[in-house]
Amino acid sequence: MVLHLRQHGHTNVAHRHNVRIRQAQIDIDHCRDPDSHSIEAWAQNFLGVACHTYAEVTPSGAGIRIWGLTAAGSDPVHRKYTIIIDGKEVAIELFRRTAKALTITGYKLNNVHELGNIDQAFGWATAWVDRRKAAVVKAPATQFNGCSFIRGEHDIDDIELLVREGAQNGANRSDEFHKVVGHYHGCGWSVEKIHDHLQQYPEGIGGRYLSEGRLLGEINRSLSKYEALILPLFNGLTAPQEVETRKPAIAPKTPTSVDEEDDESADPDDGTDDVGDADAPDELEPPPYPLYAHGDTTTQPLKGWLLKHLLPAVGHGLLSGQWGTGKTFIAFDLAAAIATMQPWLNRQVKRQCGVLLIAAEGGSEVRLRLDAVIRSKCGGIERAPFRWYENTPPLLQKDATKTLIGMAAHADQSLRNEFGLPLGLIIIDTIAACAGYSQAGGENDPATTQAVMNVLKHLSQELDCFVLGVDHFGKNMEAGTRGSSSKESASDVVLACLGDKELSGSVANTRLAIRKHRGGQQGQVYPFALRTVEAAVPDEDGEPITSMVVEWLPQYSPDTRSRPGFDPWAQSRRQDQRAAVKRLQRVLMGALAEHGAERQLPQGQTAWMIDQEVVRELFFAQTPADGTPKQKYNARRIQFMRALDWAEAQELVAIHEVDEVTYLRLCNHTAGNDDGEE
Repeated sequence: MVLHLRQHGHTNVAHRHNVRIRQAQIDIDHCRDPDSHSIEAWAQNFLGVACHTYAEVTPSGAGIRIWGLTAAGSDPVHRKYTIIIDGKEVAIELFRRTAKALTITGYKLNNVHELGNIDQAFGWATAWVDRRKAAVVKAPATQFNGCSFIRGEHDIDDIELLVREGAQNGANRSDEFHKVVGHYHGCGWSVEKIHDHLQQYPEGIGGRYLSEGRLLGEINRSLSKYEALILPLFNGLTAPQEVETRKPAIAPKTPTSVDEEDDESADPDDGTDDVGDADAPDELEPPPYPLYAHGDTTTQPLKGWLLKHLLPAVGHGLLSGQWGTGKTFIAFDLAAAIATMQPWLNRQVKRQCGVLLIAAEGGSEVRLRLDAVIRSKCGGIERAPFRWYENTPPLLQKDATKTLIGMAAHADQSLRNEFGLPLGLIIIDTIAACAGYSQAGGENDPATTQAVMNVLKHLSQELDCFVLGVDHFGKNMEAGTRGSSSKESASDVVLACLGDKELSGSVANTRLAIRKHRGGQQGQVYPFALRTVEAAVPDEDGEPITSMVVEWLPQYSPDTRSRPGFDPWAQSRRQDQRAAVKRLQRVLMGALAEHGAERQLPQGQTAWMIDQEVVRELFFAQTPADGTPKQKYNARRIQFMRALDWAEAQELVAIHEVDEVTYLRLCNHTAGNDDGEE
């Protein structure tokens, strides 16, 4: 209603409440200077609490009015408060579901164009007025840790700031909490009312206790310090005629923890005896980290995976090996599989996500290598969810973790904006180039290398992703990753690139081994070869620019293990069928990356699949044919079905029917006859 009238140029229009409509207003008089347009600081607090809804100047120009909505089922309210602030009488009036006529001026105080719920603002306003009324009544003081419990001794706005935003830097948070609780206690609030008010502000002075589930206990503990002290009773309207001893309304069942700043030895001697304190058990300081117990309920799965049974969703590890064994090419192959949900090492990708590479080595090769693996294994998609930096702060530098988190956050936002995918894998190539060891031999120092691995750990935990560091083997192959053994000890996973090196520099029998897998099977070996791939564009002299991609070799065949460039998709004897199968591979990988979806298998497992009709249409579009439209269609259909049948027989593709739709999914090449025919 309000916005409708404003948008059509109507101002100073009288609007009468309909009690059936969920409308609410807060009207504040004598808080604005009509000439300077300045608003009193205390009134600005009301605007801050209700900043999410429309507010305007009242017809007199000397007040403000907040318009909003109320929840269904809320009670009607029409309440007016008159109080003195800085020697001036002001009026605050609350309306909710009443038949009161109010004028709409259209002189807005903010840029909000819709009405928000202001029930919480109503509660805050009532509490604020109660405290203001309490502040004008002086009563006997009590002290605890130097915190005064005199009603009105503390500035109301300071108390409210503590409640909403917490203690300032350098302030004793425990003392500030006691001050807030004591202020409300002096205003006559019950323990329940104090608790209900503080729990509305999880970022405020009670936020830590609220998050740990002990806010009520801490309020009771704070007030229990005063159970023998003289505290005034107060009815909120008149000063008390007598005082009496006051105890908390709810006694804590068990002793609760005490803040590290809360030193009871600092309590002033008030001349009273602490009854029962001698027999009370010592209170423990709260631990800095959450404490878990067996049998506790949780919404978190027992194990979350990035790559099923190998890479956890959140963790850190190493990809190590001798130089020349293809470590970086393996990293690119893993990145392509994660980004496009393709199986890797016979394992299912459980979380499609974006990849960030920090290329401290070989930054000039990233674009070429990435383009090679995307064209060869991802169907040549135009853009992949992959980002990289070619510079990074040394991992051992002060604030390096903070800087890296900021860099990764920018990559995460970029991936989400373009692909709708979170950042799930960070690759650091290499650890040796990024570490920034301050002196020779630093890599062999356990404390130094542990500090490097801690950076990877903190990155993974802060960003909910897996961080993989690429590193080198030392001279002693059996010792594994170069430097202190603490590198591998601190890792969740260690993958090792192995090979038989010749004096000439050539490397044969390349293979990837799972050297360490925390909580899983290790020792498996996966042979591979590096296949040369030409870039789409030659160099300035017209000569091809080449890179390498990983081709996984079948584990069962020792003869083919050393065959360079072995491709399980190119093993058909017939050249025409071999071309059709390779076309199917390109189409299938590209379609999975762009149109794939997770579907459930009959066994209850889930897998990344693609509708067969989508693949067929894309295959037809890339298959040349001659003749009439019908002849072209038949020729393309025959090529597609023969290629699909051959790929299924070689266990490269699996076919599933889900909800009467036929889906295709990729399998790793683990069995079959390399020379098989259709």
